[in-house]
Amino acid sequence: MSVVRDSVSVAVTILSVILVTVVGCSPTASPPVPAAGTGAVAVSHDHEHADHDHDHDEPESLADGLGKLASLTDDLAEKLADNAGEAADDAVHDIGHLLEELREWAKSEGFEGELAVAATKAVDELEECFGKVDEAFHTADDKADPPATVLASVRGRIETAFESLKAAIASKEVK
Repeated sequence: MSVVRDSVSVAVTILSVILVTVVGCSPTASPPVPAAGTGAVAVSHDHEHADHDHDHDEPESLADGLGKLASLTDDLAEKLADNAGEAADDAVHDIGHLLEELREWAKSEGFEGELAVAATKAVDELEECFGKVDEAFHTADDKADPPATVLASVRGRIETAFESLKAAIASKEVK
């Protein structure tokens, strides 16, 4: 159960980093278009985020970032369970920021061949999953699933992506 919990936490963190990078925290006039092939889900924000800062504890490695993602994912799940709306939304954005940093770490780890592809796909998957959670916060569709339901629906994908990144790190360490 701890591995699953840690996996989800890592995944949520990664998505927040990516979301913040891809989406940012400032309002947009229209929804941004994601770069082709990134797997990122672009979401527009109709509110300001001036009430929170971006003093995020940057990871010192990909493995460190995955640990931080696990923690942020747990934090998001707890906030969603407590119906802590804006605080949960902020947690998703923190994950987006961390995902951006994890993408950079994945590039700098020196993965080659299949490991590089697997790491990139895993980060793309995390971005997409957490993008869906972020989108649930900002949708105008009152028939849409709430963020907690969306997170639950992508949890398996998040865990799989997290495990892929862990496997890539382990494979690199063995060499």
